[in-house]
Amino acid sequence: MEYNVTSISSTAFTINTVSRWLNYVLAIPMIILGILGSILTILVFTRQSSFQRNPTIIYLLAGAIMTAIHLPTIYLQSILVDGFGLGIFNTNDLACREHNYLLYATTVAAISFPCWAAFDQYASTCREASFRNRWSSIRVVRAAITGTIIFWTIVYLPMIFFSGIDHNICVLTNIYYRNLNDFIVTPLVYTIGPLTFIIIFTRRTIQNLRAVTLTNRRDHLTKQIRHMLIPQLIILALSGVPFGLQNIYFNLTNDVYKDSLRQAIEHLFVQIIRLFYHFNFVFTFYIYLYMSSEVRKVLRRITTSSRKKSIEGSNTDSIVLQTLTCDNTSRDRLF
Repeated sequence: MEYNVTSISSTAFTINTVSRWLNYVLAIPMIILGILGSILTILVFTRQSSFQRNPTIIYLLAGAIMTAIHLPTIYLQSILVDGFGLGIFNTNDLACREHNYLLYATTVAAISFPCWAAFDQYASTCREASFRNRWSSIRVVRAAITGTIIFWTIVYLPMIFFSGIDHNICVLTNIYYRNLNDFIVTPLVYTIGPLTFIIIFTRRTIQNLRAVTLTNRRDHLTKQIRHMLIPQLIILALSGVPFGLQNIYFNLTNDVYKDSLRQAIEHLFVQIIRLFYHFNFVFTFYIYLYMSSEVRKVLRRITTSSRKKSIEGSNTDSIVLQTLTCDNTSRDRLF
């Protein structure tokens, strides 16, 4: 019996070590890549006039901005807790409330914008001109983005009041709200909603494209945007299923006794699911870069422009330094 207990503890320790190393080896590089990618997405999409006028791109730009907020404020906190044992939101009540609120509000807002982009692809390919002009316009995009942020900001306000620390873990303390969130809101928002939205509007977009051939000078860019969006939507749909179901599992097994081995295994799966789900936030820019020659062209232009400015700045400093040296030399000769 003592041997079994020792063996279980040893196995649990090994699994917990693997969980920590997932944060060291994968999560930290993913955060760096994700933040860099979101910044580059913002730069690329705001430097090209054709991008600025495209409703789908504006939705994706809003998603990149939300990602730039989510990764350092939420995902980084989780890595500090699970990888380095720095229990920020597990030891401070205010940090716990802030973490839970921003966790849900920023995550759901970020995954909403690719869904809006899927809808815009359907609207922009619709055969009815009145429908296209009404729903695929910059005015509608701005209203949808503003409304989405306000909506999720209000929906998740109870997180601030119903979050707290229980046994050194940041949890939802109100059982009724926790059940509502775990069994209804989270599966609907993270799994059922995005899957339904993506399937319906992607299918209708394909039907529209088969029914009519739109020929205009923006066709090339439109096809590239579609190629950029589809892989992102596939990742979003696939990763949302396990992420949406994990809360249901933990809620149902909340009162079940779990030894150290089971806790370690569950914690490892949480780390893996969280890593997989954050593919949505980390790799979107690199999908855009691979799928679109327009994105690569704008990025090269930005890089070249920055390099030229750096060289010009160095030359200017050199000229100023030479001028000062000559002036000092002339002054020395006068005296």
